[in-house]
Amino acid sequence: MNCSLSTVAKWISVAIASLVAAIAISYFWVAAVPLFIAAGLVATVSYVFIPAIKDALNAYAKCRGPSDKCQISSTTAINTLGQAAATLSVISFTAAAIMEVGALAFLYSWLLSWLAVPIQAAVAIMVRSGQYSCAVTVLILIGVLTNAWSFKSCMDQQGAGIAGGGGGPVLE
Repeated sequence: MNCSLSTVAKWISVAIASLVAAIAISYFWVAAVPLFIAAGLVATVSYVFIPAIKDALNAYAKCRGPSDKCQISSTTAINTLGQAAATLSVISFTAAAIMEVGALAFLYSWLLSWLAVPIQAAVAIMVRSGQYSCAVTVLILIGVLTNAWSFKSCMDQQGAGIAGGGGGPVLE
């Protein structure tokens, strides 16, 4: 059996592409629908892709076998920071989308249109917050991939897991 990081790289690439798409789509926030789409993309990254990345890292570490010298320390980055940043983006984009719907409703009435201005300002701030959170999550995912490649390099130097291994370090 030949251990490969291709599954990890694939999941991280798909997650990064989804986050970049969410950032791009959220620039059209005035229509509200793009914010719901961005929130959906970020939720998919947070609740589908990040667990898949963790599973792929676990499978790779198990395939390579045990090592006293080499450790893969991506667990904290994926579970804590990545989930927090992605969840914040979901909350920011969803709340902004709901507020935008309200602001657009106020704009249809001349009497209440003045209420839309502060809501629009709040929506703009929340959208920017969601975009920054997505960017931070992208950087975290790049760091996770870098850690995985470092682990591979360390294991290759030891000659461990070329033919597959039994019980390597398991991420929790």
